[in-house]
Amino acid sequence: MTAVAGATTGSEARTPSQHARRARIVEAATELLEDREYERIQIREVAEAADVALATLYRYFPSKEQLYATVLVTWAESFDPSGGRSRSVPGTDQVRLRAALRRAVRAYERHPNFYRLITAIEVVTDPVVADLYAQFAGRFGRALRDSLRTVADDDAEAIAQLTSSLLGSLLRSWSLGKTPITRVYAELDRAVDLIFREPAPIGA
Repeated sequence: MTAVAGATTGSEARTPSQHARRARIVEAATELLEDREYERIQIREVAEAADVALATLYRYFPSKEQLYATVLVTWAESFDPSGGRSRSVPGTDQVRLRAALRRAVRAYERHPNFYRLITAIEVVTDPVVADLYAQFAGRFGRALRDSLRTVADDDAEAIAQLTSSLLGSLLRSWSLGKTPITRVYAELDRAVDLIFREPAPIGA
């Protein structure tokens, strides 16, 4: 973990056994998140599931927030919104952008607790957590921009920000039980269509 001024950071894993121990902690925390919401997970449970002492866990992750921000970044590395091939996927920018957004929705639909984790982590003021969250958000933003192969860089950035914001708003409403997941897909599809064509005039 990179040191951040003014923040308490965890010890770096240097030896193979330390790397394995740290990875085991992250894996245990991830598995617990699959089963229950972030707020209901106790750090002691993570330590027990990882078969490490509580003091050992805190040596690597001084807070629950830092641990689960790391979980989020690690999960994002295994989940690639672009499908890992946005530059080689045939079709139009419209098709690729829609596919990237739909992959993101499917991931949260399968793992709803990960989206609820985002809403908890994004407001944490700890600089270490903020840096990790920025890594997570930046990865997704790049995936959206990479799906736009024929759009100018400035426009691609704007489109990525707009669609990412809409996705976040729709998912937040879905997580609160206000919007069905089918509408999330439909609204994102509609937004992508509007970006790539002229809006229909009134009465058309």
